[in-house]
Amino acid sequence: MRIYTRLVVLLCLAFAATAQATTWVEATGSAVISHGAVGAAREMATKDAMRQAMLQSGALVDMFAASSANVLTIESSSVAAAGTVEKVQILDEWVDNEVLHVRIRALVPADKIRAASPAARYRKKVVALQFDVDHRLHIQDLPNIELEWPRELLRRLESSGHYLGTAATQYMASTTRPGLRFDDPSVYTLMADKAGAQIVLSGVIRDMGVTESWLRNSRKIEVELFVHDGVSGARLARHKFSENVAASSYFPDGTELFSSADFMRTEYGSALDRILTRQVEMVEADLRQLPFTARVLKIDGKKIYFNAGTTSLVEMGDELMTYKLGSNPVLDRNNKVLGFQETPVATLSVVQIQPQFAIGELEIEDSKLIAGDLIRFGR
Repeated sequence: MRIYTRLVVLLCLAFAATAQATTWVEATGSAVISHGAVGAAREMATKDAMRQAMLQSGALVDMFAASSANVLTIESSSVAAAGTVEKVQILDEWVDNEVLHVRIRALVPADKIRAASPAARYRKKVVALQFDVDHRLHIQDLPNIELEWPRELLRRLESSGHYLGTAATQYMASTTRPGLRFDDPSVYTLMADKAGAQIVLSGVIRDMGVTESWLRNSRKIEVELFVHDGVSGARLARHKFSENVAASSYFPDGTELFSSADFMRTEYGSALDRILTRQVEMVEADLRQLPFTARVLKIDGKKIYFNAGTTSLVEMGDELMTYKLGSNPVLDRNNKVLGFQETPVATLSVVQIQPQFAIGELEIEDSKLIAGDLIRFGR
């Protein structure tokens, strides 16, 4: 018999001011150890974890601890904030390749949680890349799972009604192979530009190996999911999911994945389904507070064509802000890309809508905007 301890953190968005409870959130932050300065890295990593806890405060956080062999572990880190935190407790600290990671538990007062952005009604465009695979022998019985997983993730995100998905699974950002480099921000800006998307999702299947036992086999699921901003290529969030599934082994030839009810009824299929559900929840939390962003397609005097229309729930009369995008990225001291400077130009009022684009009219004539500049709502 399994005994579950469930921690449910329900954070009120639109009515946060009326809520009385407080919320404990766990999050992980990281920082590079520069010139051996561990103390400074620890301080920066803790602050990073606090920002990530603030992001989670705008979402439903649902964690499980179980006494059975099937234990789902979720590790998450994000960089956008949605509130404030108090009573920070350090749970764990470790170093990996000169990067210090700190895991915290923090209290989020309910009366300090921000309501969802007004941009939440727009459907943000998301593109998903093929997942990388650390051990291909682990997935030989799961045909094309590196393609089917991101496609299923997109399908579930789209079913919420808040996102428009594009599968670009012919492309993969890899941590180990030549080609599109996982740590290169230009990879994600290129993919976003190709798909006309605001957000890029990618992932790595770390482990799906079987552990054999004379009692019963078990099979691991370890997968990481990454959320990148399509404008700057900066990473917004990183989520790690791990579960050891009892009574599971390799499948026979001809296995069908997420479209097969038989597969989803197996212990392993059910575990994959749980992780996908968590991924959708966390991506929605990551993106909820982000402004809605579209790109300028062309300019005709005071008229601006941009790549969001009725499918993104843009409506006649909507007023959005235009931004001039800096030509060079802003870098930190380690030459890491932080983003691009955005200069507000003028308000735009939507005067014509098509399914995939809309036309807005600016309040000024000579805006200096060019194709590729930004349209935002919810800044």
